[in-house]
This record gives sequence, C-alpha cells and structure tokens, in this order.
Amino acid sequence: MLGYVLSIQDVVHYYSKPGIQEAIFQAGHDRDTITVLDTGMLSRGRGNAPGFSQPEDIPQIAQQSLQNQQSTVPRKYPAFHGTVGRFSNTELFRRGRTFIGSDMVFDIDAKTDYRKAFCQGKRIVEFLDGQKVTYRIKFSGGTGPHIILPCETLPQRFSSNRFKRLFRKICEQSKIELENVDFSLTSPKHFLRLPYSLNEYTGLVSLPLTRDTFEDFEPGIAESSHITIDNHWFQIPEDAHDQMQRLISDILGRRDAS
Repeated sequence: MLGYVLSIQDVVHYYSKPGIQEAIFQAGHDRDTITVLDTGMLSRGRGNAPGFSQPEDIPQIAQQSLQNQQSTVPRKYPAFHGTVGRFSNTELFRRGRTFIGSDMVFDIDAKTDYRKAFCQGKRIVEFLDGQKVTYRIKFSGGTGPHIILPCETLPQRFSSNRFKRLFRKICEQSKIELENVDFSLTSPKHFLRLPYSLNEYTGLVSLPLTRDTFEDFEPGIAESSHITIDNHWFQIPEDAHDQMQRLISDILGRRDAS
C-alpha cells in the first residue's frame, strides 16, 4: 500500500510473535525452505534444516538478516519461502526421504492491479465451490491471491503429467485468463512464500484468507500490525480426499482419480 513501510524494529517484533513463528514453521516443516533477503538467500534448508529447525529460529534469522542495514527501514524484508512439494523425511540431506506430493497452487498475478488479480481468482474459487472441494486461499503479500488445493486431498500416486493436466483443466473450466496464471508452480521444486511470512518487496503479510475475506479483500488487512492467526486454515476435513477424487474423475476420467 502507498506509504506503508516497516522499520527494522517492526520486522523483528512481527517475527518474534510466538503465533507467527509457529504458523510459519508448521507451513514449512516438511518442505525445502529458503529465506529471501536483500542480499539474496541467507539460509537454505530441507524441512527441519539448520537455521529453520524450530519456530524460535525464525526471528533470529530475520534479525540476522537486518544487522548490516544502514537505515532504520530495510530495502527488502526477510521472507520465508517453501517448495510446493512436500516430504515425509525432514532431516537435512538424509538419504531416502520420501516425496509425499505437491500442493496445487493457482498463483494469480495481475502485477500492479490487485482488484483484477482477485477478480480472476474468484473464477477459480467459484468453480471449486461448485465442485464442493477443499481449498485454501492466501494473499501473496504482493498483488494477487494464491488458491491452494492441499497435497493431502490429491491421490497419493498422482503423476506429474496428470497433475499438470488437472491444473490446466481447472483453469480452462474456470474460464480464467491464462496469461495471469503462473504455470511454474506445477513443479514441486518451485518456491512459494509461506503463509504469515512478510513479502520481501511490500512488507505486507502473505495472509491466509477465508472465503468471506477473499470476497471483500483490501491490502490494508495484510499489514503486519493487524494480523491474527487462523489455525482453522491449516485443517483438512475428513472427506476432502473423496471430494477431490470425484472432481478428478469428472475432469480427467475415472481411471485418473485413483
């Protein structure tokens, strides 16, 4: 937002809140993670990696990243990103870890126009509502929404080819403008800003949204001083997998739903 800036003290204070630490850690504990800073990447980990092995490490990383700043306002804000791919073994560099699968993320980006991005995203949300499947929404912290089909709802053995076909079919049936969708997120190696992380460019929070707050979204609600944790956002209903199986069967065919 115009005129919105955070001081170094504001950044450290935000990441020092126990609820924020726990939420970021919960979202990133089974992913490859990176911390994005003004000078590039401070740390890179794999799940419970050194530098990101416990929630309390998060404000320490943020504070470390800001130590050499010449101004009270950082040029970029420390931000935490994780892969869309997830793994059952989170120990750093341990051999034999198991790839669980990927969240399916629709990253809607209209550059400087958040209203257009959310209008486009609404087409996907309304399609998923009509299919009665479980999804999550969060604000990127920039201009657009991230609409997420959690890994837990998708088939355990879901090939990359079928994953990409389903992604494209949902886009097509939602009648979204494809030039506004980031297709690189169909790769499990692609990084996405973790929920409750600051956006490194704007300082706004990558904020989990409910269906209602999505509908009435204004960037001001993502200012760090306004944030409360929504633990319900992380929950998966018991029938979510069955709902997704029905959607895949309808879109790709019965054989692809298994």
